Amino acid sequence: MEQNIDIFDSVKSQAVNEITPEVLELGLDAMLSNETLKDIPIVGLAFKSFSLYQHISEAFFVKKLLNFLFAINEIPIETRLKFISKLESETETKRAGQKLLVTLNRLDDIDKASIVGNLFKHTILGEISYDHFSQLSHMIDNSYIHDLKKLSSRRQYIGIDNSTQLRLYKSGFFDQNISDVKKQLRLERFARSDKDYNGVVQPKFEYSENIFTQILSKYGFVNYTSD
Repeated sequence: MEQNIDIFDSVKSQAVNEITPEVLELGLDAMLSNETLKDIPIVGLAFKSFSLYQHISEAFFVKKLLNFLFAINEIPIETRLKFISKLESETETKRAGQKLLVTLNRLDDIDKASIVGNLFKHTILGEISYDHFSQLSHMIDNSYIHDLKKLSSRRQYIGIDNSTQLRLYKSGFFDQNISDVKKQLRLERFARSDKDYNGVVQPKFEYSENIFTQILSKYGFVNYTSD
């Protein structure tokens, strides 16, 4: 992938508005004959390169890119242009588009691209900071997709098992704390209906949601149905 390719060129394309759920279901051969897709930068570039579209990995990349772009297809192009213009004017985000493209290319699941696209949509709309979006994109890349789907609602992730919580903690989606031994002892006494119970209670790790869990749950699964 050339280093001067910028995904924001695709984000700014009017053709993004023409991406539909039906387009996302097309096979690669059908995509190659779709004139609308050829008008989207990067996608069009891929279709023009024989060596690019004949490989499965590149076809997979195009699928991820289209699912990412589909999430923003209802945002007016004027809004997208204004957002990118502001973003590119900030020195620290000058290479933001290239970095985002690299992240999308690394994703190991198309559903992850949809989730990142949903988060980007709400970043454009000003509901998520770009800094949080960038961190979340990196965290999603480093997470197991089935673990991420368990964060699609607070109701689902409150009761997930410890091993899943540990994996999500390592990815940054949970905070880890040492349990309150006195509280554990009170609960143990209550469970035993024995006020005088003085058994030994070992401290343990407890996990709690953080700002990233909350953002992902609220915005990452909009118009998205987890398995």
